[in-house]
Amino acid sequence: MLATAAFAQSTAVVKSGRIQLTFDSQSQRRMEWLGGGVDRNIIAFDPSVQDGLVISGVEYYAFRLDSKRTLQKRVTDPEFGPALEAQVVGLLDDKERLVSVERTIRVLLPDEFPDTVLIQTTYRNLGDQALHLDRVFSQRVLVDRHLAEPDAKPHDFASFQGGAYKWGTEYALMRLQPDFKQSNFQGVEDVRGSEGVGGGMPFVDVWSPKMGAAVMHLEKTPQWLSLPVEVRADRRVALSVAEAPLAKLGQQEWLKPGATYRTVLTAAVFHRLDYFDALKTYGQLLRRRGVAIPDSSSDYAHEPYWKSWGFVERFTTKNILDALPELKSMDIRVANVDMGWYDYMGDWEINRKTGKFPNGEPDLIALVTKLHQEGFRTSFWWCPIGVEAKSRLAKERKDLLIEDENGKNPTDINGLFQLCPAHEPAVNHIRQVLTRAVSVWGFDGAYSDYQAMSAVPACFNPAHHHKSAIDSFQAMPKFYEMIQTTMRRLKPDSLHEVCICSLPHSPYYMPFYDLANASDPVSAPQARTRVKVEKAIRGGTFPVGDCYQVPIQEWTGYSVPESFESAMGTGAQLTTFYRQLDERQKPLWQRWFRESRELDLSHAEYVNLYDLAFDKPEVHVLRKGRDMYYGIFADVWPRDKFKIELRGLDKSLTYEIYDYANRRNLGTLKGSEPILNMAFKDSLLLRVRPAQRTE
Repeated sequence: MLATAAFAQSTAVVKSGRIQLTFDSQSQRRMEWLGGGVDRNIIAFDPSVQDGLVISGVEYYAFRLDSKRTLQKRVTDPEFGPALEAQVVGLLDDKERLVSVERTIRVLLPDEFPDTVLIQTTYRNLGDQALHLDRVFSQRVLVDRHLAEPDAKPHDFASFQGGAYKWGTEYALMRLQPDFKQSNFQGVEDVRGSEGVGGGMPFVDVWSPKMGAAVMHLEKTPQWLSLPVEVRADRRVALSVAEAPLAKLGQQEWLKPGATYRTVLTAAVFHRLDYFDALKTYGQLLRRRGVAIPDSSSDYAHEPYWKSWGFVERFTTKNILDALPELKSMDIRVANVDMGWYDYMGDWEINRKTGKFPNGEPDLIALVTKLHQEGFRTSFWWCPIGVEAKSRLAKERKDLLIEDENGKNPTDINGLFQLCPAHEPAVNHIRQVLTRAVSVWGFDGAYSDYQAMSAVPACFNPAHHHKSAIDSFQAMPKFYEMIQTTMRRLKPDSLHEVCICSLPHSPYYMPFYDLANASDPVSAPQARTRVKVEKAIRGGTFPVGDCYQVPIQEWTGYSVPESFESAMGTGAQLTTFYRQLDERQKPLWQRWFRESRELDLSHAEYVNLYDLAFDKPEVHVLRKGRDMYYGIFADVWPRDKFKIELRGLDKSLTYEIYDYANRRNLGTLKGSEPILNMAFKDSLLLRVRPAQRTE
């Protein structure tokens, strides 16, 4: 038997080969990871950091264990397969406040996901009065690095957090500091008056050199909840999933007598190294639930491209056409039309200014036709959900817009109104714009952009007849699906790319676009971190744009300033925008774009062998056939002090080492002794190829 459970009157122990949960007499949970070769766990116990309820300001985390109704059995779960399932029942009886609640915890330890514990909890009101649910905590995990490493500080963890907050700060590798606190709220508050945009990825992870712990929810649609991470006063770190239901949003804020409240389905995943394996598992778990995140994409999605954003909104058709000969010299076959082709967002009428499309539609069609004749494909930029206040739509069709509870149209972080994705007439308007762009103007795809694409607020517009105010928020995946299916119907080989302006992508939207991207990183290290995030959850061969090589003289603090090595070393799809390259840059761009096509590393499989936070130097590994490609990064790596370990090699083989960035052979290395002793600055790109079998 792969997993067992043992119950006594005072405790319940649920144990698989790699995870053990112990519930005490108050149904309070202790958790331990038995896998990964870990001798000491980072998981701590505290009776105040437990799953439970906050009712009218009072916290309840202790529920007397009902051993007679606590049981376990082997099951074949319809989604997760063979597993150990346990039911842990506890009772709460606060006579002073007349609070009586039964709690039933369903624990699932799937055989196919041995480092994962799934939990869903049901609360039933046994009393005679309705209970106000301030907050409901699920999958609470407390970690303490000091437990595994006595010389380390309790909070000294690296972290990845999926909340959508400030540009350039999240969707990155973070180091936890004392007093750190982040809610990772997935809904949308007043973004103009707060730091957060809303939405993101309902996934948080903290890790140390010994092990990591990730927490996530696994519902089939986006949920209006938080995944708070907090460094407590005692410097230990708490992670959880927290629901704060509100009746005005159509949620169950009150628990009536005899009624039940079921939490979202949550998971905790334990791992070694950084976030990669936990994110990979997260993607697999969501796929089991029907969130069909693709693990591969078309060859078109891997194509390197240039877009007109170097000229920002002021581009002219001449700017684009003049760039084509140089792009051909780089073997770039995609040239995209960025912001500025339209008059106002929402109307999406053609910009008739001199130099753009003074004759309107015929001029735009002529540009697209010319691009096709020159051998280029092209996509158009848009923010399909966004509406400018100056637009005709904002003035004449307010019935299509999201409306708040005060009858006003809220604006997003960019000052845009938003169309309601749960209102069919609004969706039809967007479908009509897309249909015109693809079937009439001839575009080969769409580039959906802006932070508005992360999430939308709750909608109280009475004209929409929503069952719940958060219908708008939860309709976003269907909205993305509409874009994808409309383009596929009009042009089967079309491509949809999404950028959410430095914010993490939602897994619920991922099934409906063909190309991920690093969403406007503010540095090359941040770009590499994000490429690894996307390769983890989507698949090791999925195309991920590095989000634009930019000439240093045109760099404004966003995208990647001339770091082709970062894209190549992570297996990213090479992309760029620029106005003009100087004499130094032209051969540089030509070399790397040609070589990216020849090596085709965006099709290679990303292999997780290094921890981006704690392994030095920073190393990314790609596998293509029998060849291994190592992207190695550090400001300065001196030969006389440090050596480089090349992980993942076959001990029985000898390998030829080739520095493909500098086009030089570095000799051979035995897989049984995979240590490289050499210095480099900024980056080292290696191809490691089997030479012969050692005797």
